[in-house]
Amino acid sequence: MLTIQNLLKNVYCCIRNISKKSYRDCAVIVSGFLVLALISLNVQAFGGTGKNKTIPKECNVLNGNEESSSDGETEGIGLVVAPESIAVCKTAIEEQSKLEQKSEIQKREREVVKECLNLEIVEQVELPKAPVNPYQDLQLSETDYEALCRIVQAEAGGEDERGKILVAEVILNRVLTDGFEDTVYDVIFEKSGGSAQFAPTVDGRYFTVEVTEESRQAVEKALHEEDFSEGALFFSARSKANPNDMAWFDHNLKWLFQYGGHEFYTLP
Repeated sequence: MLTIQNLLKNVYCCIRNISKKSYRDCAVIVSGFLVLALISLNVQAFGGTGKNKTIPKECNVLNGNEESSSDGETEGIGLVVAPESIAVCKTAIEEQSKLEQKSEIQKREREVVKECLNLEIVEQVELPKAPVNPYQDLQLSETDYEALCRIVQAEAGGEDERGKILVAEVILNRVLTDGFEDTVYDVIFEKSGGSAQFAPTVDGRYFTVEVTEESRQAVEKALHEEDFSEGALFFSARSKANPNDMAWFDHNLKWLFQYGGHEFYTLP
């Protein structure tokens, strides 16, 4: 400003010293100097430079993302933001937030659906197989059913439930196997070489036992649930059997397994 004032002062002095004939030319020159002075004043007073540079950054300021100038000086001093710009930026930010929330919800929904599909597949794969029971189509008469309960009680009255089931299944396996009788009652009283197949039919225990509810439940499970017998057609209590009879079992039959007090066999 001091420089401009000195310049105007010098111009004024020059005007006073010149002749009246040169007033017109001087007026033109002075007008030019005045224009230049005004331009200079406008740039310094209203434009601003450097740290005082005004940069409207409505949306960035609202978002907290105000940028720094390349030379490290802070910009935005004296920032003026129009209310309309603030409203527009707020609306844009809210819309963006809603879109992000909607996207997150959709992503979670997809994950839930995927988890449900995976769970359904696992459940289908891990479903237990239905028990294999070869006796469910057998039609037992009342006589056959009562005979089965009695032989189970006589042969396995001291065994647990599975021990009773196994004895019943040996009888049922014989009914379904060629070379044996076709009914439960006939299988129980069948003889081979003149010898009875089941000792209780000879010593009288078959006729005198009192069938317990546990034995009847074991018979029901043998008829309708899983077969544990592995196809066994014979069983014997080695500790109580005649050694000669056990020798025949060992030499002529295939040993399968032992459960409780009985050993189970099938044909080789």
